[in-house]
This record gives sequence, C-alpha cells and structure tokens, in this order.
Amino acid sequence: MRDFITRLGARIDACATDARHPDAERFCAEHRIECSAARVHDYVRVRTLFEMTRDGGAFRLRWSITDRDPTARHIWAAWRHTPPLASSAAPSATAECDELSALFAGLARRLDVRGIGLFWPTSNHTIAAWDVSPAVRVLVPTSQIFLACDATFDRTTFLPSKQRVVYELRPTDVPDSRPVPRALATFLLDQVAYYAGASLDVLAMIRTHRALRFDSSMPAACGANIAAAAKGLRARPLSPPDRRALTRYGSTELGLTAPSAEETLERLAR
Repeated sequence: MRDFITRLGARIDACATDARHPDAERFCAEHRIECSAARVHDYVRVRTLFEMTRDGGAFRLRWSITDRDPTARHIWAAWRHTPPLASSAAPSATAECDELSALFAGLARRLDVRGIGLFWPTSNHTIAAWDVSPAVRVLVPTSQIFLACDATFDRTTFLPSKQRVVYELRPTDVPDSRPVPRALATFLLDQVAYYAGASLDVLAMIRTHRALRFDSSMPAACGANIAAAAKGLRARPLSPPDRRALTRYGSTELGLTAPSAEETLERLAR
C-alpha cells in the first residue's frame, strides 16, 4: 500500500496539475485565500481524488445502502478479492455514503493533505469535509443523496456549520504493508491517467451517465442533463485530455469498438 500511494500521488500530479490549476485559482479567489504552490498542490490532489472516489466516479464505485461501519475496509477487500477489469460496464465495488467518504478522506490523508474527515449534514447521511483553514470549510459530497444534479465539490445545499468540529480521518482501513494486487493497482492508476486531466464538464457528464447506469444515488431526473451536456461539448473543440477520457469511457464501459470522442458523445446524447 505504501508504494501504491507513492505511485498514486505521482500519477495525480503528472496527469491532473495542468487541468486543475485554473480550478484551484478560482477556488482560492472564491474563498479569499492565498493561492500558494502548496495550496494548489493540495487542491489538485483533493479534487482529483474526489472525482475518482465519488459515486459513479472514475474508480467505478456504486452507492447503495450497506449498513456497514464508516470505513473503506470493505471497498479495499472487494477490490483485492476481484480486481476490477478495465473493460467492464459493472461497478468495481458497492459502498454506502460513509464508506465512500472514508475512502476519499483516507486516501487524501495518505497523500499528505491535512484537515479532511467525515461530516454529518443530517443524522442519517455522511459526506466528507475539508477544513482548508480555520475560516474555510469545504463540503465534499461523495454521493448525490439529498442533493440536486449539479451539486458537487464545494457546491452543496448542506450547511458547513452543521457540525462544529471535523476530525481528520486517519487511514487505518489498510495497513501500509498490505500488498496491493498488481491488477488492482494497474486499474486504479490507469483510471487516473485517462480521466484526471479531463475538464470538469466532461467528468460530470460521464459520472452522471455511469451513476445512472449503476442505479446508484444519482436522481433519475439528472439523465436529462446528459444529452444537453453532450450537445454542448460537440459544438466546441475538445482538448486532448477530454478526448482521452471520452474514448476510454466509450471503449471500456459502453462497448464501442475503437470509438472517437465524437462517437462516444453521440452515444451519450441518445
């Protein structure tokens, strides 16, 4: 696990920094905080982990009620037992909101980002929260429970003041010395390589489509947004990272044969 985390951090830094740097600058401006190199670095890692680990995200996790403890142990156990296949329309594992949030928070702490823990906006729901500074708390909804279609990182209707203290989550779900199967490490790192550099618009569209296929926490009404998003993307030039993400999704999860980005968008628009 220790070696895998080192590789994960390096892969995120290499694949996501250019794409997320403008987002980091907007984030700092909105919260009126200094946009130092260290803060940008933390933002890139946190935002990328969020897009990977959320319900329907690139790690292909599916939300469902499991009634298990708020830990990522069961996710890692499922992944180790059956490492996800790159070409598959199936979820890689199923987990509840607190388990998804624990996976996200635990990975962030392993990647040296401080101040992230579990947050209870209601008595029966769990998300994550990031105390960026004593004055700035960011809510991180790893599922769409109780939220509208467009709710996302730092964009929720939950109240940051609902919980007084956010206790940083220690990554105790998997020991540092635990072996990570090569097939599992390859899948997770490859998903970062293919998706982390894509625009947030593309990631949101793919994630909505994937989550609806999984019948997870995404409200069915959100399906109406996919066609509109695909139409908008087809009307503008696509960046190489957006093309990479779209062709990956089309070929590995939609069953298209060597699709272009445009062919994947056409399928999503149906």
